[in-house]
Amino acid sequence: MKTIFFDLDDTLYFRRDAFFLAFDEFFGGKHANLKIFANDRCRIRGDEVFFKCQNGEITELEMYIFRFKTGFADAGIKINREQAEDFYKLYKKHLYSMKLNPQVVSMLDFAKAHFENLGIITNGHGEHQRNKIKTLGLENWISRDLIIISGEHGCPKPDKHLFEIAQEKSGKKPCELLIIGDSFQNDILPADKLGWHTIWINLYGENFSQPEYAVKEISEIPEILKSFTDPE
Repeated sequence: MKTIFFDLDDTLYFRRDAFFLAFDEFFGGKHANLKIFANDRCRIRGDEVFFKCQNGEITELEMYIFRFKTGFADAGIKINREQAEDFYKLYKKHLYSMKLNPQVVSMLDFAKAHFENLGIITNGHGEHQRNKIKTLGLENWISRDLIIISGEHGCPKPDKHLFEIAQEKSGKKPCELLIIGDSFQNDILPADKLGWHTIWINLYGENFSQPEYAVKEISEIPEILKSFTDPE
């Protein structure tokens, strides 16, 4: 039986949900027409400085201040450094109160019932990501020894070494491994190069050629997983 590894952020839960809650609370109904665009810009801006944070060049707080200050500016919303820090605290509060949505629970239940082990491969700081995993109750499905966090290994995705660590810990051949994630560059490409199977969750309608499987909704995944299950 195969082992499935999941990305965490925007795969098993969605950061945009926490962002939208923080946005509504912070702005009190203002800029509602800019909320979706602001989330996209903050996400992109955060990616610009993620590796600096991962490498210890800037703190997590500095990363998020940059992410929100510049992301909001891109959307035409001006906030200062102090306001960006306040938004970060509000965002983090909602992030740590998030619950798994029913589609994710259904997918995890199916995967747990039909596959040998489930794991996580995620970028981020160890403590931060483990807090999210605990808050979301993911240890009900995920094997504790198959939680692979970039901050604990010094090689963030798309570095294929993180996937090689996961493969070694799983004890499986590449053809027996499957990754499910939302980033084509960070999740799908490195796993594909190692010979893993891949399912790409294309949240933003991006155009990349020839992923093995691509879905727009989590609800589509169990049907694909059926093709990987061993025959009765």
